Amino acid sequence: MKTRIFLLSVITLFAGLAVMAKDENPENYHMRGILADGTEIEGYNETSFTNFMFPWVTEVKLADTFKGESKKYSSDELKAVWFTSLGEDSIPKIYHSVKAQKSLPNLLRKNPKPYKKPVFLRLVYNGENVKGYIRPVADYTHTPSMSISTYTYIIYYLTKDSDVAVAYWCETGDLVPAMKKVMKFYLREFPELVEMVEKGELKPRDFRDNPAIVLPLMDKFYKPKEK
Repeated sequence: MKTRIFLLSVITLFAGLAVMAKDENPENYHMRGILADGTEIEGYNETSFTNFMFPWVTEVKLADTFKGESKKYSSDELKAVWFTSLGEDSIPKIYHSVKAQKSLPNLLRKNPKPYKKPVFLRLVYNGENVKGYIRPVADYTHTPSMSISTYTYIIYYLTKDSDVAVAYWCETGDLVPAMKKVMKFYLREFPELVEMVEKGELKPRDFRDNPAIVLPLMDKFYKPKEK
């Protein structure tokens, strides 16, 4: 599979997440993939292009025909899968099987544990040194009069010398106190980005509107880890 460098606005990626209507177009379920040994596979999945592959599913089912008998491929066996159908914006929909942190870091756990098995994350940035991924999560907003539950996302970066994708932001409708401090904590692996936050060159509002904007900068500022 050949991929090009692309940066997607993560805000637009979830436009189809709430659209859970039944889809009977076989081509929207058509997928291709690459196994760990390099073998290419092809078939029809149970999830359509307009919906989202959830990361707690650590296997992909592919059938030779639409709604036919399927074969399971674990996230250890399968390296990548992608939908052959394209939406109106013609954005590729690619998932990689990667090790990833379960949750966002915090001051007590700067490196939270990853999932026990690789999970399927959607690729949103494919750079030379850094790749960016997203996964959906449930977000809960509580007010004195009501509680609202919606799907949102966590966004990750994965450097080429790391084997675990790092979670660095979770989209939320709530206000985030001390936003600059929070940004500097999550971006601490990249001192140049921290400096941009301090100088006001990377503004909290821009980051909140589209946190994927830092991925090309991570790719640019990347430095190999000292051994």
